[in-house]
This record gives sequence, C-alpha cells and structure tokens, in this order.
Amino acid sequence: MSTIRSSMLRIFLALILCAGPILGQAGNLTASAAQSTQNVHIEVNGEQQSWKNAPLIYKGTTFVPLRDVVQSLKGDLKWDARTKTATIIVGRDKLVHQAGSNFIKVNQVSLSTIVESRNVNGSLMIPVRAMASALKADIKVTRTTTGQMKVGIITDQVSLLHPEVASVDTYLREINYPGMALIARDGKVLLRQGYGLADQHTLNRPDQKTRIASLSKSFTAASILSLAEAGKLDVQDPISKYISGIPKGDQITLHMLLSQTSGLPSAFGRGEGVTLEETVEEIRHKTLKFEPGSEYLYSNSGYVLLAYVVEQVSGMSYAEYIQETIWGPLGMKNSGEASREVHTNSGFVLQDEQWEPAPYYVSQSGSGTIYSTVDDLLKWDRALYTDQILSPETIETMYTPYSDKNYGYAWILKEKGSKQTVFHNGSGGGFSTAFSRNLSDDVTIILLGNHAGMDMTSLLNEIENRTAKALKL
Repeated sequence: MSTIRSSMLRIFLALILCAGPILGQAGNLTASAAQSTQNVHIEVNGEQQSWKNAPLIYKGTTFVPLRDVVQSLKGDLKWDARTKTATIIVGRDKLVHQAGSNFIKVNQVSLSTIVESRNVNGSLMIPVRAMASALKADIKVTRTTTGQMKVGIITDQVSLLHPEVASVDTYLREINYPGMALIARDGKVLLRQGYGLADQHTLNRPDQKTRIASLSKSFTAASILSLAEAGKLDVQDPISKYISGIPKGDQITLHMLLSQTSGLPSAFGRGEGVTLEETVEEIRHKTLKFEPGSEYLYSNSGYVLLAYVVEQVSGMSYAEYIQETIWGPLGMKNSGEASREVHTNSGFVLQDEQWEPAPYYVSQSGSGTIYSTVDDLLKWDRALYTDQILSPETIETMYTPYSDKNYGYAWILKEKGSKQTVFHNGSGGGFSTAFSRNLSDDVTIILLGNHAGMDMTSLLNEIENRTAKALKL
C-alpha cells in the first residue's frame, strides 16, 4: 500500500459523519443533551470500530471524539490549550482545527465544515462528513431492520504515490498546486493525487471529473484524422468545401486549421446557449490576421470550425462522434462534453486577493468543452502508442511541427538532445491544464488544475525536470 493510502486509511478511522447546526453556550454541549450512538455500528473498510468515548448525535448530526479517533489512527495530535487548537499529523498530511470553529485547515487550504465543533464534557467532538469528503472517503449510512444505524466508510482507494516520485508530490504541496496530477512511466501510475479545493467544502479527489480546457483539441484533431483515414475528407481540403463564407475559405485548408496557421483570430463569443452554427456564423465575419499558411497564430476559432466539419462529414454531433470513435473504444467512461448537468469540480478565479468559484466555463465544441479525469487521459495517452484509434503514420503527423512554434496537430513538439516530448496546455473558466508525453522514455505527466492564471508551461517544465531526476532518466 502506498504512503498516501496508508495515511488515508489511518486518518479515516476517525472521519465518520457530519453536520447540521448545534446549539450550546460557548460551543459546549452536555452528553445528556445529545443522543449517545452506542447503537451505531461503525465500519472502516469492513472492520468494526469502537472508541472509549462514543459518538454523539444531536438533531440528526453525528460528532466523534477527536482524541479517541486520533489514538485509533496512531496519528500524532498536539493540543494548544491557549488557542484551543488541535494539530494532527498523519502520513504526509497535516490537519489543523480550532475548537468551536467551522473550518479545518488541510495542509495549506481551509475547508469549510459549515458546522462548528463542540466540547462535550471536556472532549472535543468533530463533525466529520466534511472531513471524510475532503479526504476522499466514501460514506454509506443505512439502518438495519432493527433500527440500528450502520455507517460504512471506504477510505481513499484512488490516491497513489510511489516512493520514487515522492519529491514531486512534495513540490506540488509546497507550491500549493490546486487540482489533480498524474505521473506514469510505461503506463504504470507512479503518482495520482488531488490537491486543493474542489469546491468550498471538499478537496480535489484524483478521480474527480474536471474541465480540461484546450487539451480538448487533441480529440478534435484525432477526429478529423480518423475521418481522413476513413476516406471521408483530406486534410488538404479547403474549408470552403465544408463551410461557406469563411474569409479566404478557398485558401484555408483543414491542415492550416489543425496546425494553427490559418490566420483566423482566436476569440469568439462565449454566451451560454449559443449554438455551434451561431459561432460559425460569427467566424464568417472575422478578419484574417495574415495570409493563410504564412505564419502561426493560436486560434480557438479554427478548432471550432474543425468541430463543425466533424459534424458535417460524420452526420453526428461532435460529442457523439468522439464517443463512438475514441471514448467508447478506449473505455473512457468519465469523459464527455461538458454541460451544467455533469458535475465537475469548480474552477477558481482571484477576486480582491481571494480565490472565488468562477462562473460556469462556457466554450464551444472543438476548442475547450471536454471534461475528463487523469485516468481517462492516461488511457488516451496509451492509445496513442498503438493503432487502436489511428495508424502510427497518422499519429506521427500530429507530432510533426508545421511552424517555428513547433505546433503540430494539437500537440507541441520539444526536443532535448535525442529525446522527444509532445505536450499541450490549456486555460479557461478558472481551469489551467497541461499534458506532457515523453515519447523517448514513455513518461506521462497530466496536470488538471482548477485555478485560473497558472503558468502551466513553466510548471510542466519543472515537473518534467523533477520527474526525470527522480527516475534518473
């Protein structure tokens, strides 16, 4: 079991239920004012638990005794009587809670618990569902036919940290990286972690669905190339063959759109509910920045046109086509085109020096609408080493630079000596992402951050260097 899994197992012997409002002077509550939970059957990973001081239920809220819990964890608890603050160290995690407060500081982020902790006959009792959720546990509360309450807790089974790359995890913690991260070598996961807040009440889980921003473009490019392999289009076709009215559409080829050399500007309107057809109509009225094919200019608009071509040629929606040709065959069950109906973590933006949840991230098909997970993106990474989706020859065209910016088809090539890496980054709506694939050493790095404004290129370079050093590459 990894270091992180061990620490989570120990920590979750404590973290059981939670929380509605509690009444009591100065945070005190007598046991007689609450219902003892001696009849509550508590299991952690199938093993029954008991404490010297029983949990208490008050107005439907369950509280557990912190000190008893920590002792069962074999964790280290230090109590500061002056500030009435408990500091708990378990594995690589540090939790700090001040008695009577409604938040827990987990490593470097403050997690709202909504409900305050309470002192019951001298024992600090903690509302725990928020903690359990934050530390990535799954909780199931049921009642038996005799009326006994049964609480089943499954601790974090997803997080993973191999000792080889513990230094990378340490670095991500030190810089307060917010989001999910995965590092794999030859397809074997060495690091799979969540960091920071998923929303104001939970921490990011490494299996959390999240917006991937412009990492979406690799699926758009692959869709166009799969249609080319099927003989339904040619990347040298002019866009005018599929969409009328685009400026110099008879000169702009699909290849130019893929390689960001079309001359089309990047921006388009992002009003919620705007259709793909309406966005295409907007692009028809754009002014080119240069002659098609003469320079490089990153263009979201170009990839919107490519998504529309996918729909015109395939007769399916953009998402349906990718589901049929990529996500379905690869078993990417946690990927799709985002909507308000699909729960992902929140993006955060900086407002008045405070990180606040960002407005809903509106994009358009082709450029940045996809959500996924680090594990699903690893499946995509592995498929690109095979011919399951595209032939090796076609895949190579994705990595070939077509400008002085080394941009291929939704992948950017960088070379260090004889070694080759392809990568892409993305941003939007409070999300900052990056995906690196060292083709020479088969090292995959996926960073799915949920804070706006992060310099993902620099961060990715740093993680690549630290990973290479850790793995002695």
